[in-house]
Amino acid sequence: MLRFAIATLLASTVTADNGLTVSMYENGALSGTPSKTYTITSLDKVSESGVGSISITGTLTFPILGWHNFTCEFAQTSLAMVWVDGHEVCTDAKYLENWRNPSQLRGVMDNPIMVREKKDLAFRVHLYRNSSIPASTATTFSMKWSLNGSSSITSIPLSAMTTEMSPSEQEREALQKEVQRGWGNWNQHSILDIVKLPDSAVLTTMLCNKNDDCITDTRIELDRGNDCYVRVGMYAGDQSYTQFYFGQSKTVSGNVSVEYTSTETNDLTMLITPQTVEQGHKIRIAGRFAWWRSGEYTIVSGNEVTFQGTGFDKFTMYIQGNTTINGNFIDISLDNGPITISTLKSTTVQSARSDLTAAHETRMNYLRTTFKDRAEVALAIEASAMWNLVYVPLENGPLFPVSRSWNFVHDAATTDFDYVIFDWDNLFASLLGALTNKKLGYSNFIQAMKSKTSDGFVPNYAAGGMKSQDRTEPPVGAKVLEELYNRYGDKWLVELVFDDLLDWQAFFLRERLLEPLNLVCLGSYNVVAAKTHEGSTTAGMQGGRWESGLDNSPMYDGEFFNSTTHQMMLYDMGMTSMLAQEAQSLAYLADQIGRPEKQMLLDRAAHFRALLADNLWDEKIGTFSNKFPNGTFYERISPTTFYPLQVRAATDEQADSMVTNWLLNKDRFCISPTGDSKGNGPDCYWGLPSIQAGDPAFPPLGYWRGYVWGPMAQLTYWSLKQYNTTIVNQGRKAMTNQLTSLMMSQWNRNRHICENYGPHQNTTDCTGTQFYHWGALTGMITLMEEQYW
Repeated sequence: MLRFAIATLLASTVTADNGLTVSMYENGALSGTPSKTYTITSLDKVSESGVGSISITGTLTFPILGWHNFTCEFAQTSLAMVWVDGHEVCTDAKYLENWRNPSQLRGVMDNPIMVREKKDLAFRVHLYRNSSIPASTATTFSMKWSLNGSSSITSIPLSAMTTEMSPSEQEREALQKEVQRGWGNWNQHSILDIVKLPDSAVLTTMLCNKNDDCITDTRIELDRGNDCYVRVGMYAGDQSYTQFYFGQSKTVSGNVSVEYTSTETNDLTMLITPQTVEQGHKIRIAGRFAWWRSGEYTIVSGNEVTFQGTGFDKFTMYIQGNTTINGNFIDISLDNGPITISTLKSTTVQSARSDLTAAHETRMNYLRTTFKDRAEVALAIEASAMWNLVYVPLENGPLFPVSRSWNFVHDAATTDFDYVIFDWDNLFASLLGALTNKKLGYSNFIQAMKSKTSDGFVPNYAAGGMKSQDRTEPPVGAKVLEELYNRYGDKWLVELVFDDLLDWQAFFLRERLLEPLNLVCLGSYNVVAAKTHEGSTTAGMQGGRWESGLDNSPMYDGEFFNSTTHQMMLYDMGMTSMLAQEAQSLAYLADQIGRPEKQMLLDRAAHFRALLADNLWDEKIGTFSNKFPNGTFYERISPTTFYPLQVRAATDEQADSMVTNWLLNKDRFCISPTGDSKGNGPDCYWGLPSIQAGDPAFPPLGYWRGYVWGPMAQLTYWSLKQYNTTIVNQGRKAMTNQLTSLMMSQWNRNRHICENYGPHQNTTDCTGTQFYHWGALTGMITLMEEQYW
């Protein structure tokens, strides 16, 4: 049992709502029912002895607006984080190998934070005890603040503390705890790690040849040092069935199929079937616990291992096959065919195959029933999110990083902490995940939105508390939230992030309006981040390009950055349109939850709609274009030319002309009127390239210079959806069919979901990262068009 030593006495005059709530857990994962819950009245020092984990939650009320700084101290933790309204203000930095001094994180973390309007902010502390210390040694935590830039560090008064979070934050907490459960490929670094949450038990399945050359870890993508071939299959949204192949590395020639099914009671059945292996190949298994969580892994015999995480029940895994104990490993010969690993002792190869076939067929029946003749498209979309589903305790809940090969936790102490959140990438992934698992989609959406910086914007990237403090990316959060709300109707999710979305709007209005017309421009600068490595490389033209999300688009070729205002000197039709769409979506959501900002937001959307129509319509070329402040259009046309249609900035006649002369033009955006690429040349065969095919940047191609991208497909679809003319309807339907065919061509050939796709007819594989979830937006638009969303 845990022993408690509270360093601060509770005042007898405190009401039930004063203070903060401490929850103690006997396990190391903040999981289940707390072993003890109580109220503290001060953060000057919290001290607890015993094993397990500790959370401190509630609400902090700030007495004044302004920039507020926090000072924290930790002792005897293996991992510790403090969040105020989603801002990670303190950490013990134990997850970093060479950055052990938390003070060095200043400038890329959110400390200080700016409180501009909302004064009551959710407060969370997660403390994971260092399991290597004696149980009698206390884990301690203290926190103080300095308000509005003051140099005076003071205790946080009792009057600023409330024991409960808001109802929407409580809903969030319950949902994110619920989905941290079950067997899955929760570890981003390697899909060979099958992880059980919340225990954090890891079973690693390696493939070795007779010379003991082994594939010990792998991702889906053949990049960043990974040379193992992987072909994924179904990954069910309810986590009931998963299958993939791996092998064929530089040193190991064989390959195997791995499939597993898990139940609501956390039983696991795994079948590993050799495909092409030479004599002497084997599966080598190892066990451990992730994220420095404590537990015991025991090899009982060659056919039996046990896991017992601290504070959790022991469970056994049984191995069916010809096994040999090899130190800390068990080798299982593949010479005699398939092998099984299961929590059920009675499992045989035959019973495992039967269970797995039934699980696969059950999921396929669900997809066929729900999505009918688009079941295979839905399967690919589901897989795009689920194969990127990870858990890492640096975040409050599971999420969908863009790809397992991307990681921005630089100098991570172990690969268990690898991950990154990209702004619009992750927001779009919420749609993909929520297609078949609402709760996982919500968890991802929340983590993306709550990564916002102290300046109020969702950053280009966020990982382990570190963020791009100088720049945001395209604002799509309110539109994604509107889609989620219209599908599922959960008002608490809207209430949870509504103020965050208002803050994001306010940032654009404060920092990204370019005079004299005050249309939105791109920029890059932050006075705090400029004092770090981050600011020195990004406070300029390239930082602005990164903010666009279109990192090397020809639309931003040249140097036209004002280093005084920190703005790109270009009125941006895409960013202006998205800001207007966000205002329009927020107005709708405000009405749903009874917020008073509806009319203000409608007026804002109308204001930018008029600015777009009056200033960025280029009559000479018959479409919208970016423009310099001197009045000259910069006629490098990408699919962002369609984005003003999101807020109906074009007349019906203009929209028809844009579709006819640009979208359905085989020499520009190459969507065939019949939606089947018929009549297109081989170079712009698939359509909607990221720069129109007549641009001089298109023939050589390269990233955002002609490849086909999922987010552009999604935003163009939403834009065309605002019109109901015969021509626009034809173009929209043709585009969805053609781009979904592109996605399925890569899925069927390689089981890849591409970061970006080649526009050429003979493109045989992805032109970018080979498994990057937002590539599935090219299929999502068809499900939306055919009302399966």
